[in-house]
Amino acid sequence: MDPWSLRIGTILQLCDPTVGPKQLLDSVWKEVSSWEALGGVWLECLRGHIKPSGTFIVGAAPDDAREIAELASPTNTSVNTDGLPVVARQIRDGNVPVAVVLISHRAGQRDAAAFLAEALARWGVDRLRLQMEASELAEENQVLRGSLTPRVLEHDIITISGMMESLIRSAVRAAASNATVLVQGETGTGKELMARLVHTHSPRANKPMVTINAGALTASLLESELFGHTRGAFTGAEHDRKGLFEVADGGTLFLDEVGELTAEAQVRLLRVLQERTVTRVGDHKPVPVNVRVIAATHRDLAEEVENGRFRQDLYYRLNVVSLNVPPLRDRREDVPVLVNHFLQHFNTENFKNVSTIPRRALELLTNYPWPGNVRELENVIQKAVVMAPGDVLLEDLIPPNVRAYAQHLVSEATAAEAAASATPGNTSDSSVAVVIPEDPHEYLFQALTTYADAVGPNIGTFTRECERLLIIHALNRERGVKLRAARALGINRVTLDRKLAEYHIDVRRGEGVIDTKTDDARLGT
Repeated sequence: MDPWSLRIGTILQLCDPTVGPKQLLDSVWKEVSSWEALGGVWLECLRGHIKPSGTFIVGAAPDDAREIAELASPTNTSVNTDGLPVVARQIRDGNVPVAVVLISHRAGQRDAAAFLAEALARWGVDRLRLQMEASELAEENQVLRGSLTPRVLEHDIITISGMMESLIRSAVRAAASNATVLVQGETGTGKELMARLVHTHSPRANKPMVTINAGALTASLLESELFGHTRGAFTGAEHDRKGLFEVADGGTLFLDEVGELTAEAQVRLLRVLQERTVTRVGDHKPVPVNVRVIAATHRDLAEEVENGRFRQDLYYRLNVVSLNVPPLRDRREDVPVLVNHFLQHFNTENFKNVSTIPRRALELLTNYPWPGNVRELENVIQKAVVMAPGDVLLEDLIPPNVRAYAQHLVSEATAAEAAASATPGNTSDSSVAVVIPEDPHEYLFQALTTYADAVGPNIGTFTRECERLLIIHALNRERGVKLRAARALGINRVTLDRKLAEYHIDVRRGEGVIDTKTDDARLGT
């Protein structure tokens, strides 16, 4: 028995895809040189595929290696030369050549060379897959870590949402003026951050921004805080005191929860906005102030006006520029980047290293409606980091109400499907009853038959359109991660990229398909 046939396991073990081509050939040659069957190995990794690229040689390189490489095919090809005969093999990923291997051998030892060529071909395909997976995972990790540059990171507004980016642009445009700004949104959406963004981009940025929460103070204390008081104005007023309007002179006053102001405080605030002066409690002398007011509330002030709980004239004074911060459930694409931002923050704060979020856990967090919005999400991540036993944010660390919501969604979907199946079809002239078979294959057959009847018998066009729709579905389901979509489709990444170019499908990571051109010319009709 030939010695090489007893060392098959050793060679396969040496062909580790984590090892680069030079180290691989050096290790393999130490083993195969003792067989006295091979003359040398010549391996060329084509640029843009297996890394590092280049030509690697152990033993004696075949004569005219470049010319022989052009004869290589995806299967082992025997080539006779002036010297030792050569087994040539082209390594491919799908239909794309990625490397060529040439192995010269002594007479009667073709089987040894063919075996080694096969082993190196498998190594090349595995290494390419490993590189692509590492690239995809690195990119996905960047997405989860929020490393895709947010528009206003310097202002602590972490977002990749188009809705939020549009709001931020509106806020920056409004900042250049002195107009009063009303920021509305649910509790925990980040209204104060939006107010700070306006102040930071305004000409008043080098002046103070003073903040007061109108809902946290009693009516009498709130007036004293806002407008100031004189000595003896009330019990305990032992000296004159400036109000926050005077403290913020030249800058910005952020009046949070303005919807909680009493009727009397509303009148005084309206006077300040109209006359640009304040009168301290217990005094009659107006003091001029140059203050920009940014107000915020979680209430619908228009509804409050209709119900008589808020002055209409004050509402119009405040609502010069309106910024409505959307709730987190309307911008779910922000959840992964916010999760990662909070992970980094609380890891640093608590000397932890929770760096991994399983896909299932991230889906639970993304699908939950977050009634407390960003503030609630922040608290959940803080607790998870504190309680995490290792570096993984386990699903068990997510609150029960968040996990229960996912089960609720599944139950609702099941109930809806059952109700749809049980509801008899409407037999009126204006509607058509749709019967969905229990067998999904039967359902697919019916759908394809209906489509084929509608577009005609052109099977080529029909097949291409089905392929295009399946690719779009896979990319949307995997949120634009091409490697996972390719796996779901049963093809490799290179083939998927070629299909995307062929069908003119544009993909954005974290979202899915963003644009497709379905004109007849592209489909070949």
